[in-house]
Amino acid sequence: MAPARTTEVDFTQFYNIVNGEKRSSKEFLHGFNPSTQQDLWDVPIASAKDIEDTIQAAKTAFKSWSKTTLQERSVLLKKYAAAIKPYLGDLGDLVMKEIGKPKGFAHHEAHYACAEAFEFFTNLTLEDEVVQGEDREYVLRYQPLGVVAAICPWNYPLGQATMKFLPGLMAGNTVIVKPSPFSPYSALKLVEIAQGILPPGVLSVLNGNDNLGPLLTTHPSIAKISFAGSVATGKKIAEAAAKTLKRVTLELGGNDATIVCKDVDIEKAAPQVILGAFFNTGQVCAGTKRIYIHEDIYPQFLEAIAKAARSFKVGASDAEGVTIGPVQNEMQYNKVKSIFEDSKTQGHKTIGNGAVIDKKGFFFEPTIVDQPPANSRIVTEEQFGPIVPSMPWSTEEEVIELANDSEMGLGASVWSNDLDQATRIAKQLDVGSVHINSMEKVSIKIPFGGHKESGIGVEGGPGAIKTYCDLQVLHYYKAGDAQVH
Repeated sequence: MAPARTTEVDFTQFYNIVNGEKRSSKEFLHGFNPSTQQDLWDVPIASAKDIEDTIQAAKTAFKSWSKTTLQERSVLLKKYAAAIKPYLGDLGDLVMKEIGKPKGFAHHEAHYACAEAFEFFTNLTLEDEVVQGEDREYVLRYQPLGVVAAICPWNYPLGQATMKFLPGLMAGNTVIVKPSPFSPYSALKLVEIAQGILPPGVLSVLNGNDNLGPLLTTHPSIAKISFAGSVATGKKIAEAAAKTLKRVTLELGGNDATIVCKDVDIEKAAPQVILGAFFNTGQVCAGTKRIYIHEDIYPQFLEAIAKAARSFKVGASDAEGVTIGPVQNEMQYNKVKSIFEDSKTQGHKTIGNGAVIDKKGFFFEPTIVDQPPANSRIVTEEQFGPIVPSMPWSTEEEVIELANDSEMGLGASVWSNDLDQATRIAKQLDVGSVHINSMEKVSIKIPFGGHKESGIGVEGGPGAIKTYCDLQVLHYYKAGDAQVH
């Protein structure tokens, strides 16, 4: 039985939340259902005044919110989680419509982001640390930063929002969520539900166009930017934040390599390997973007992943049995098609025709590009769609060099029945996470971040709250004992 709803939330009307109140606008934008290309609901575009009012409200709220105890903040956030629970189905439905994510995956995101994430983050602790020195006692304490801007991508609108604002709020900061204009709906409703539980100004949300992000990143009253998105945008944010030395956490793109060794069980591994490339329609920063298969099993493994790919049902988010939905937006859809056309022009062999399956939506047939050159677009660029290259390798030295030949370093996976070999390879990969004998699966319970141009800092894990704090060290001497050295 679904939990009783204490208040009624309208899932057809959308607002910015400024100082605890719903606020509309003179200007609007709307998203599209990528399964049908039909218009979704109008959402207000935040004005310059909305932005300033929200930041000022967050600054004011910070004065009192930062003085509450971690336990007090946890209690309120658990009340917030209870208020969300009756609406998990509605939030999942919004994700289906705005992302095109198949029903089971969309509702899993809603549950994971709005139930499991709350359970994890609201039970974290943050204690002062005491260190005894020869001439003094040190106390390491963590202080909230101030107003945090959480700038979220379109591929996980709920998951990315809660991964950012929950540890930020638990640390004692106030947070302004900025969802992607491609997928603003579920995040707007999620923050709306918080009002009346959290004090005004503690958690706000602003929808906007391309002008909103730069206004937040350059505003002197924003203490930290937590951003997930493209490398190019991440660099712009870092440059803007440097002018006021804002703290930044940047979770950026990936060109993740999967390395398959010759001793694997082909029938068991192949479906998981290709699912790692095509899960969420390939729109996962930590998804597989390059597959390297040992030459001794290359033909057999290639056929096995091709067979598995052909078994994935492609369709609208509300269709039964769908594994792969549409590409989320037309801009990304055109990029995926462009990469495919480049491969065809270059004469690369493809398994799957990159066909437009249903012209009503942004559907693209899952496609494997067989043995493209290392310098081709399909290998060097992050595809972020249901297309992936597959290449053979012969020696560990060679495949490690190929896997590391990228400006990005988010994640990777290694498949082998020899765990010594898998570990040896994994430790030489210049990436933030390596999954052994599994497709890449991000967990909020473990730190997640990238090397090289895949980002700065980490999100999640038991130390998640600390990433939203400044460290202060108190030095205690007995009165009169301090010596000058």
